[in-house]
Amino acid sequence: MKSGTTAEKNDYKVFCVNVTLFIKSDRREEFLTVIANNKKGTDTKEPLALEYTWGQSSKDPNIFHFHEKYKGEEGFKAHQASSHFAKWEEFVKTDPFTKEPQVQLFEAF
Repeated sequence: MKSGTTAEKNDYKVFCVNVTLFIKSDRREEFLTVIANNKKGTDTKEPLALEYTWGQSSKDPNIFHFHEKYKGEEGFKAHQASSHFAKWEEFVKTDPFTKEPQVQLFEAF
């Protein structure tokens, strides 16, 4: 493994989130609107957010993958407490998934 990774160069641990979402086809457009708002809020209003990258699966237009990085777990908790994340949570309560999201949380080395 290469030394001098991001986590070693800073005085904080990089907290990462990988998510795969399986969206119902009839909810896709609404999902895209809600998630674009979440990304914009993360990128512009969260000083502890380092990266928020997402995209569509190359095999299924209703599967989406996310990779997020925060300055420590407190950065992720701040993200979860944001107003744009609250709008995401409202969307989640409307049963937009074909199956449960896959979520992995980890600290970068």
